[in-house]
Amino acid sequence: MGSDDLFEAVSHPLRVEIVKLLAKGPRRFADIKRELRIKSSGLLDFHLKKLDNLISINKDGFYVLNEKGFAALQAVEAISKYGWQRRAFYLNLLFLIIVNIYVMLTMAEWLPFTLVVTAVWMIFYGYWTFVKRHVSLKPRS
Repeated sequence: MGSDDLFEAVSHPLRVEIVKLLAKGPRRFADIKRELRIKSSGLLDFHLKKLDNLISINKDGFYVLNEKGFAALQAVEAISKYGWQRRAFYLNLLFLIIVNIYVMLTMAEWLPFTLVVTAVWMIFYGYWTFVKRHVSLKPRS
């Protein structure tokens, strides 16, 4: 299973929820349906088939995550984490713009100092975000 297949398998929010649920422990079909409040058995069956390479059925008839399923869960969590880091970068940038505008309007004599400090911070934060953490500003589709 390549990375394209893995990401295709977890490309739907319901399938991500199924993987997260199975990471907590084995579940029967009916348990998954009930816990995720899925009304249609056909819908659940469709999504379980899409997760075929990530889940298995054990000897007791329970759905369980296999090794690839746990790897997929880690990938989903990593992507979620980097999405948070991207938002944190935007919030940081917005905060520094507001600080510079405030200083410009109220304490103009401090503006050169504030601009230097905020510019150095954004260079450091940008380097750490994009180079060290490999975060992209554009969400991956």
